[in-house]
Amino acid sequence: MASQSPLPAVAAHGALRLPSVDVDSYNVELKDDEGLIGDRASKGAFRNIIENWRAELRKVGVDPLGEDVSEELSKKKLDEILARGDTEAAGIIHGAIEDFSQEFALVTRRFLKLKEWKDTKHFVIGGGFRGSRRAGDPGRP
Repeated sequence: MASQSPLPAVAAHGALRLPSVDVDSYNVELKDDEGLIGDRASKGAFRNIIENWRAELRKVGVDPLGEDVSEELSKKKLDEILARGDTEAAGIIHGAIEDFSQEFALVTRRFLKLKEWKDTKHFVIGGGFRGSRRAGDPGRP
C-alpha cells in the first residue's frame, strides 16, 4: 500500500497517490513457463486467439473472415463483422472475445494472489482497446 505522505498540489504522471486513490502498482512482471502472465490479456493475445479460431476453421472449410491477416484486422473491421450479420464471421469474433475474457480472468486471479494486491478493490485497465465501445462491449446495441 502507498505511504500516507501529504498529497502534492498537482499529481505527477505515474504518481502512486492521487486525491481519491492510492495506486498499488502500475504493472506486474509475474511470469510462468509461457512468459509474462499479463501478456495473456493483451491486444496481441486477442489477435492470436482470433487466428487460432480461424486456423481450426480452415482445416474443415473456408475461413469466414476471408484473406485478411488476423494481426491486421482493425477495430473498425471487427465492428463491421459484428454489425453486418454474418453469423459465421461474427461467431469467430464472439468466440475470441470469450476466450480472451477467460484469459483476462486468469490474469486477474493470479495478480490478486500477490501479497501487495491483497487489499485491491478496483482495477484500472489501459491500452490496446482504449476508446472502443464496439467489439466486445457487453452494452453494445
